[in-house]
Amino acid sequence: MKKYKAILLALIIGLTGLFIYNNYSKPWKEAEENINKYMVKQGVSKDDISEITKEKSKLESYNGILYKVIYKDDSEHEYQYFYSDEIYALDKINKVVLKIYNLNDNKRLEREDFKKVKYPPTYLNK
Repeated sequence: MKKYKAILLALIIGLTGLFIYNNYSKPWKEAEENINKYMVKQGVSKDDISEITKEKSKLESYNGILYKVIYKDDSEHEYQYFYSDEIYALDKINKVVLKIYNLNDNKRLEREDFKKVKYPPTYLNK
């Protein structure tokens, strides 16, 4: 009987660990990997980053992880990288969406303003 209790306890601990990993640790790891890939395609190095904030967020109907980044050589703009594993329909690189805000007036930059920033979205580099 003790043998079965030990097996049951090990099974419960294993399933709990798997649940915690899949729901809490894995999304943050995937977000970091995919956002880093996107930044590399933009030509960003880790030395260029002045400030970074990571948080859970929601963009429209997608739940995901938001990185707010300010670069040393472009301190007047805030780059917001949003990663969601739920983004299927969008043709985005590595499921990452980039929004750029001007810190002087807190307005989101429009498509015609992207050429003025140091690190434009990757689809403009084609």
